[in-house]
This record gives sequence, structure tokens and C-alpha cells, in this order.
Amino acid sequence: MHHTPARESSVRPPRTRARLLILAAVVLALLVSVLTTTSAIPAFAGTPRPSIVLVHGAFSGPSAWDEVAAGLHKDGYTTVTPALTLSGLADDVATVRATLDATPGPKILVGHSYGGFVVSNAATGRTDVAGLVFTAAFLPDQGETIVGLGTGYAPAAFLAPGHLVVDENGFATINPANFRADFAQDLNPKLAASMAASQTPTSLSILFTPSGQAAWRDLPSWYAISGVDRVIDPALQRDMASRARATVVTFDDASHAGGFTHYSTRFVKLVEQAATAR
Repeated sequence: MHHTPARESSVRPPRTRARLLILAAVVLALLVSVLTTTSAIPAFAGTPRPSIVLVHGAFSGPSAWDEVAAGLHKDGYTTVTPALTLSGLADDVATVRATLDATPGPKILVGHSYGGFVVSNAATGRTDVAGLVFTAAFLPDQGETIVGLGTGYAPAAFLAPGHLVVDENGFATINPANFRADFAQDLNPKLAASMAASQTPTSLSILFTPSGQAAWRDLPSWYAISGVDRVIDPALQRDMASRARATVVTFDDASHAGGFTHYSTRFVKLVEQAATAR
């Protein structure tokens, strides 16, 4: 009798199906785990950690950033502190742009006071600047001046008669006798006196020079308001930060110098927030 060979069944035995289901469940669980872990990695992972470029203001110098730089170094950041000539906006913008050119990788630009004016101009059109951070700083729009920004707000205390010492070339420093009260009333007298002695003479032309295109219109910004500032009216600081749609923190008891001294730890955290935001 002729027997027709039996065809192999396409139906897998129950035990085989169970094993395949278990394997599929394990693979799915691993996939979910990987996706969840990946979503928790900061967006900047895989790219170089940005360098922090700290730009000082008028009547000041790079040493003003010593406490902030130390805090950033402790957390693994590289900092650069260019020395502005304070001879005029064009020269100072050129100094910062040269610093950016010489610093590899992405950068966060940080500005204090007039340094905010410089930063807003120096970062324009650059793809290597990821964000801007300000403490008690000017944020001009195109064509605006420091004098113009201050219209309608409390004037700087150092503009009182006798508070500025001006040489024959129009370069000024704040009278040491008035420095603490005008600029750093929240600092102890010894530290304030040290800052007064290390002032960089500043051309008064910076008060009247119009800004170029403002980088904060294209870059994310963070702003630390000094709540009892006697150089830049805190109300002006709030208005400039709001216009720039900046992420804002307020240091309630900070003088014009308070953001990088008494509040340096909190300000470091704000800079690092900018550095990790992508």
C-alpha cells in the first residue's frame, strides 16, 4: 500500500509558543528600559561641554569673576575671562569676539553691567554661542544706548556730583570714597576697598554709543536681577529681562556687585542651567 508522507505541521507545539512569548516580553522590556534611560540623558550629552566666557563690566576687570569661576571649575567647567580695554564698545566687542574665536567648541557668554551690552553685540551671528547669561546687566536693542536705556529710571548713584574721577581723556573711575555705597554696599568695607582699588578706567563714551544688532533676540537668555542695585535700577533690569524673554532669578539683597560675590553660588547654578539647556 502506498503511503503519502505526512507534511510537517505549521503549528508550533504549545511549549515552543510559550518560550517565544517569554522571549518577546523580555526583548520588549529591554527596549522600554533603553528608551527610558535615553530620554533621561541631558540633551547636550554627546556634545562638548560648553566653555563659559565671563565678561566684566565698567570700572572692573576679570578678577571680578574669581568666585564664579572657582565655582564653575569645581563643577568641571572651563572658563575664560577676557580683559576689556573699556576704551569703547567696538574695541570691547572685538576683544570678546577674538576670545570666542580662540576658544574651541560651544560657549555660554556671561555679562555683568556694561559687559551685558558687549555680550549682546559680540554674540550676534555666531553659531558657537549657545546662550547668554546676565547679572545686573544692560540688554540693549539695536540702536539703543546706556543713557537711553536709563531714561525714566533711577540714575546710577555714581553720577552724583563728585562721585566720578575723570581724567583729561574722558576716562573715569568711581571715587574710592563713594565706591562701596554706589557699587557694592552689600560687601564688607575691606572687599569693597579692594574692588575700588582695582578699577579699570572706563571711557565715558560707552554711555552714548548705540548698540548693534542684539544677540538676545536669537539666543536663549538667563538674567539674575540685583534687588537693591544702585547702578542699574532693578526695575530697568526687570524690564530688559522681560523684553528678552529671559529666565529670571532675583537676588533680593544684591548690590550691583552682589551677583558675583554674595550670590556667586546661586549665580553659578544659573550659568550651569544655561550650559545644560539644549
